[in-house]
Amino acid sequence: MHRWLTLPSLAPLMFVGACRRRIAAATLLFLIYAFSSPAQAALSGDLPQRSEVQSQLEMLNKQKALTPVEKLSQQDLTRTLELLDALERNRQDAAQLKQQVQQAPAKLSQVTAELDALKQPVDNAAARAALLPLSLRQLESRLYQTLDELQSAQESLSTYNSQLVSLQTQPERVQSTMYAASQRLQEIRSQLSGQTPGQDSLRNSQQVMLSTEQALLNAQLELQRKSLEANTTLQDLLQKQRDYTTAHIDALDRSVQLLQEIVNSKRLTLSEKTAKEAQNPEDATDIQHDQLVSKQLDVNRQLSQRLIAATEESNTLFQQNIRVKNWLDRGLQAERNLKEQIQVLKGSLVLSRILYQQQQSLPQGTLLADMDTRIADLRLEQFDINQQRDDLFKGEDYINQLVTESKEKAGPEVIDALNEIVDMRRELLDQLNKQLSNQLSLSINLQINQQQLTSVYGSLQDTLTQQIFWVNSNKPVDLAWLKAMPEAVRDQIAGLDFKFDGGKLLQGGVNALVFLIPLLLAIGVLRWRYRLIDGHLQKLANDVGQLKRDGQLHTPKAIALTLLKVLPGAALLLGVGFWMYRADFGISDFIWALSQQLALSWLVFAFSYRMLKPGGIAERHFNFGPNLCAHYRRQTLRLGLALQPLIFWSVLGEKAPLRLVEDVIGQIVVMLTLALLTVLVFRCVATAGVKRARTPCGW
Repeated sequence: MHRWLTLPSLAPLMFVGACRRRIAAATLLFLIYAFSSPAQAALSGDLPQRSEVQSQLEMLNKQKALTPVEKLSQQDLTRTLELLDALERNRQDAAQLKQQVQQAPAKLSQVTAELDALKQPVDNAAARAALLPLSLRQLESRLYQTLDELQSAQESLSTYNSQLVSLQTQPERVQSTMYAASQRLQEIRSQLSGQTPGQDSLRNSQQVMLSTEQALLNAQLELQRKSLEANTTLQDLLQKQRDYTTAHIDALDRSVQLLQEIVNSKRLTLSEKTAKEAQNPEDATDIQHDQLVSKQLDVNRQLSQRLIAATEESNTLFQQNIRVKNWLDRGLQAERNLKEQIQVLKGSLVLSRILYQQQQSLPQGTLLADMDTRIADLRLEQFDINQQRDDLFKGEDYINQLVTESKEKAGPEVIDALNEIVDMRRELLDQLNKQLSNQLSLSINLQINQQQLTSVYGSLQDTLTQQIFWVNSNKPVDLAWLKAMPEAVRDQIAGLDFKFDGGKLLQGGVNALVFLIPLLLAIGVLRWRYRLIDGHLQKLANDVGQLKRDGQLHTPKAIALTLLKVLPGAALLLGVGFWMYRADFGISDFIWALSQQLALSWLVFAFSYRMLKPGGIAERHFNFGPNLCAHYRRQTLRLGLALQPLIFWSVLGEKAPLRLVEDVIGQIVVMLTLALLTVLVFRCVATAGVKRARTPCGW
C-alpha cells in the first residue's frame, strides 16, 4: 500500500538574467568608486591602537565615581573597541578574498579536470568483477563507507549552493549596503567638520570613535568593491565545483546501487544455502517418510522460505531508506536555498522565475504507508521467533515433547534425525531473528525519515504556494508594456510550436483502450436511454404538486436523472484527455489536467443549463418563473463560455508556470475575460431583480 507525495530529486537552481546582474554589478562598482574616493585618505590616517583604547577604558573602569562626561567617554571607548574589532575582521575578510581570487584559476583547472574524468564512461562489468570476490562483511563495510561519502558530498553541495546564491544575489545586497554606508559616511563627515545644525563640540573620545567608524565604513566599501570585481571569477569556480559535486553524487549513487545489488545477492545466496541445508539434512533421507520427521522438515522449509523473504524485505527497506534520506537531504537543502532567495529577492521578477522552477522541480515519488502496522507486525513476529528459540534450547526435552505429541513410537534413527532438524531450525531462527531485528531498525528509521520528509516538503510546498501567489510574475501593465505589446504578441505567436506525432497519437489510443472502451460503452448506453430518461423526468414533473402522486424523492430523482444526461459530455472530455495523456506528447500532462477541469466545468454548467430549460426542474419542481429561468439560462451559457479561457490559463499556470512569464497573449486574454465576467455577473444580478419583480409568484 502506497501513498503519493511530492518529493524531490532536487537539482540546484540557476538564476535567470545573468547579463542584468553583471550590468548591475558594473554600475555598483562605479558608484562604490565614487563613494569611496576619500577612502585612502581615511585609511592612511592614524587610527588609535587597540591597546591604547583598552588602557584608557580600563582607567575609567577603575574609577569609583564617573562624571557624566566620563560616562559618555566610557561608552565612546567601548564602541571604538568594537569598531576596531570589526575593522580587523574586515581586513581578514579582505585577505581571505584576495587569497580566494589568487587560488581560483588553479582550483578551476583542477575541478575541471576532475569533472572531465568523472564524465568518462565507467566499465560496470569490471567494477562488478572487482567486488564479487569480497566477503559480505567487506561489501557491507564498503557500502556504509560509500554512504558516508555520499552524505558528505551532499553537504558540500548544499554549501556550494548557499555560497552561489550569496554571490548571485550580491549586487542586490550591495546596493542597499552601499546606500546605508554612504548615508552614514555623510553624517560622520558633517559631525567631524562641525556642520551639523545645533551640534555640541565633540569629545576627544567621540572624535576617535567617529574617525574609526569612518575608516571601517570606507574599508567595508573597498571590500565590497573588490568582492564585486571577484564575483564573476568566484561564481565560475563555485558553479564548476557544484557541477563536479553533482556528478560525484551521481557516481556515488551508482556505486551504492551496485554495492547494494551485490550485497543483496550475497545475502540471498546465503539464505538459500541455509534453506537448502534445512530442506535436505544429512543422514535423514532414509527416514523422511516418517510422519513426525516429515512434519518437522516442513516446518524448516517454511522457516527457510520466510528467511529468504525476510532478506528480500530487508534489502528493499534498506534501499528505501537510502532514497528517503537522499530526498530528505535535498529537501532541507532546497528549503535553505529558498529562504535565502526569498529574503534577498523580495518582490522581484527573478524570484517568480526561481519559485516556478523550484515548484516544477518537485517530482513524484512513493513512500511506504502503514509503517506503524509494519513495525507492530515485526515486533510480534520477532516475539514469536524468540519464543521458538527458547523452546529449542531445551534440547532433549523439546524432542521428547514432539515425540509425545505425535503419539508414535520413535526409534534411535528418528531421534537422531530430529536432533539434526532441530539444530538446523535453531540456525534458521537465529538468522531470521537477525533479519527481523534489521528490518525493525530499518523500519523505525524509515518511519522517522518519512515523517520528516513529509513535514519538510509540506512546508516547502506551502512556502512556494504562498510566495507564488504574492510575487509578481510579469512586468506591470503600464505605457511601456502597451507600446511593446504588438511586437511581443507577434514574437509569441511566432514562437508557438505544436507538433502531434501521428504514431504516438495512435499508440496513445491503443494504450488507452482499456479505459476508452468501457467509457464509450457507458456513453453509448446513456445516449441510447435518453428518451427513457426524458420520459421519467416528464412523469416526475407531472406528479409534482399532485396530492396522491407527489413524494419527497421526486426532486432528488429528477436531479439524478438530469445529471445522467450531462455525464456523456464530461466523460467524452475525460476520454480525449486520457487518450492524449497516454500518447505521451510533450504537453500530455497539460492536456490531461485541462480535460479534467473542462469536464468539471461542463458538468456544472451543462447541469445548470438543463435544470433551467423550459418545463424543467427549476420551473416544475422549484416554481421558478419562465422568464427568470430563460434569463438565467442565457446567463449560464454566457458565463460558461466566458470562463473557458480562464480555465485554460489557470491550468497552464499550474502545470507550466514558467510559460506565464512574458506571456503577453495570456495577460491580454485573462484581463479581457475578467472584464467580461464582471459585466456578465453585474448584468445577471441587476436584471434578475427586475425579472423576479415582474414574475407573479415572486420568482
